[in-house]
Order: sequence, then structure tokens, then C-alpha cells
Amino acid sequence: MSGAFSTPNGFLRIIRRESPAWSGTILLGAAGGWLFNAMNLPLAWMLGAIAATTIAAISRVPVRIPRRIAPVMFSIVGVLLGSTFPPDILERAGRWTISLATLLPYVVLITLVVAAYFRLVTTFNHPTRFFSACPGGLNEMMIMGGAKGGDEAAIALIHGMRILTVVYVLPLSFQYMGGADTTAARAATRFTALPDAMSWATIAACAILGAWGGRRLKIPAGILIGPMALSAAVHLSGWSNARPPDALIHTAQVVIGCGIGSRFLGTAPRAFLRAVLVSLGSTIVMLGIGAGFALVLQPLTGASFAALILAYSPGGITEMSLVAIALGIDPLFVSTHHLGRILMVLSVTPLLFRWLPGPHTKPPTE
Repeated sequence: MSGAFSTPNGFLRIIRRESPAWSGTILLGAAGGWLFNAMNLPLAWMLGAIAATTIAAISRVPVRIPRRIAPVMFSIVGVLLGSTFPPDILERAGRWTISLATLLPYVVLITLVVAAYFRLVTTFNHPTRFFSACPGGLNEMMIMGGAKGGDEAAIALIHGMRILTVVYVLPLSFQYMGGADTTAARAATRFTALPDAMSWATIAACAILGAWGGRRLKIPAGILIGPMALSAAVHLSGWSNARPPDALIHTAQVVIGCGIGSRFLGTAPRAFLRAVLVSLGSTIVMLGIGAGFALVLQPLTGASFAALILAYSPGGITEMSLVAIALGIDPLFVSTHHLGRILMVLSVTPLLFRWLPGPHTKPPTE
């Protein structure tokens, strides 16, 4: 196995060697999570960690999360998602045909509209505008955009701000405007006892083997989807009902939140503010388009408006799956649609970019 999952001893050596550099970041994120949890906010541990580390990063405090540690937390979230699969999963999935098929026009429309928006309000060149507008993953869009002559830093900053905005706006909107029972969701995910030794072994096996399989098969978001699939198989077969305990899920949320916030390290406050304003406008456009699709699809699919809003939101698959769990809104439906969106973006983006020339392109921003 490669990466973070090479060997247990190798993983422990990584922790010992790199812990002085990132332990302060984790403590800062945990403090932010604790504060947000005390305020009874949804997805408190991740949102609090994002807030604390983003402020620190813009203030040039050296916050960071090692690349080898974060994937472990994604795999834990994958195991949790797999444990939520209901026995009637095949019957339910059969009803998602329309909403999954509609992801293609959704991806194309968002890319065209938001690219036009960036043309009006920025000096980005065509590749930067295009790949900043695509509702795909940050790393994939940054790499693809850079290969086509785009500004990788600008693309990464826009996508980072998009994820940050969506992760904040949706949970708080549902909490204060209705649409989700966050109290029931918290109660449903609260476990009084820690797993026994066999359950811990099952959780670890699903996380490690699932992540390895997802990477070997080159599945998009394989570090999440692989453990999710293996965990689902284990639970649906009745072999085990092991689920990661609250403390582990909270830790994963803190690490993921710290990873989002630390992306802004080295960003000057003025550049950050400009990115906030530009990205906020584009994210509002994206959410508006997603809400329009949700309104049209609700009577056609029978899915709830809340589930469709999360499924058609332009956030990351891991973050939006956690939002769905925190709000008690069908995480399987949400994660499946986000996986479908990623596949659509990776398939359609190269063709769409080739078909859309960028007349009068402008030089990328600094």
C-alpha cells in the first residue's frame, strides 16, 4: 500500500516526525470546533476549525496539515457514510435516475454562466475563468487549468473560497431557516459506548483496504468512496454494525476543517478579500442554479427539496456528505450525486473547454 496507508509503523513514524509542525494547527482547530459546538451550531467541529485556521492563515500564522494525514480522515468519513446505507438501497437508487442524469446539463450550465460572470468581474484569462467556473474538485481543476495555461493559484483560491462559502452557508441556512432537524441528527449520531476490539478492527480494515482499493482502481475521490463501498458491503451483509465513534468523527471534522483553512496560508489579506468578493458572487450564482434544478426535480423525483439542494450544491463530496450527516438529510443520496457530478466534470470539462474558444483573453491576475 502506498501513501498514508503504507504500513502501521510507517504511519507512526510520519506522526512522530511531523507532529510538532501540525499539532498546534490541530489544537487551534479543535478550540474553534469546541467553541462552535458550545454555540450549538451544525457541523460545529469542522466549521469551527475552518474559522480558526482561516483567520490564522490570513494572519500569516504557519498553520498546516500534512498531506499524508488528511486522507486518513477522509477514509474515516467514508466508513461512516457506508454505515448509513439502508437495506433498500437498490430500490431507492433506482428512483435517482432522473436527478443523476440531470447532472450533465447542470454542470454545463454552471460552467458557462459562471465563466461569463468571471469574464465580467475579473481580469482572468480564458483558462483561468473556465476552470475556476467548473464545479469540480479543487486539485483536479487546478491541475487541468494549469496545464491549459491558467493561473493555478487563482483557480485554487476561487475553488477554496467556493467550498468555504458553501460549507458555511448551507448548514447555517438550514439551521436558522428550517428544512432540517439538526437536534434529531445530533441524537442519531451520538453513541454512548466505544466500539469493541472486533468493531475497531472492522473500522480500520474498511478504512485502510477501502482507501487502497479506491486508489488502485483510480476511482474519483477514491480515498472516500473506497472505504464507503467496503463499509456498506460489511453493513448490508450483516457481518458487522461497527461505526466510528463520535470522538473519531469529530477529530476527522477538525482535521478536514484545518485542511480547508490552511489552504489560505500565504494569501495576503487584500487578495483574500478580493477572492471572497469574487467567489461569493460566483457561489451565489451556483447555488441559485442548483436551487432552480432542485425546484424542477422535486416533483419529478420525489426527493426532498433539502436533499436536492445539498446534492446540487457546488461543495466538495466529503464536506457535503458531512453536512448531510449533520443535518440528517439522506447522506447516501447527497454523496452519490456529488460523485456523479465529479465524474461528469472530469468527462465533460476537456471537451467543453475545447469547444469554447476564449476570444480576447486577458492576462491572469497576480
